[in-house]
Amino acid sequence: MKKFIRILSSPALALVLLVLFAVAMAVATFIENDYGTDVAWRLVYRAWWFEMIMVGLGLSFLLNISRYGLMQRNKWPVLLFHL
Repeated sequence: MKKFIRILSSPALALVLLVLFAVAMAVATFIENDYGTDVAWRLVYRAWWFEMIMVGLGLSFLLNISRYGLMQRNKWPVLLFHL
């Protein structure tokens, strides 16, 4: 379990998820341009894999807040920047 949490809180995973998120949104933009908004929502934005990317990013963000101690008063500016 500890290894799983370490993997979820790794900056490398967060970067991969951010790249996947950006690529998916770019593809959705092209789909929306060619086929319309409803098709883009059905194929990308409401897809289970897109939601899993967002859940992964949220978990990674929360775990990294804990990992780097961003709740300490002297680190609030860094936390605010990332929010």
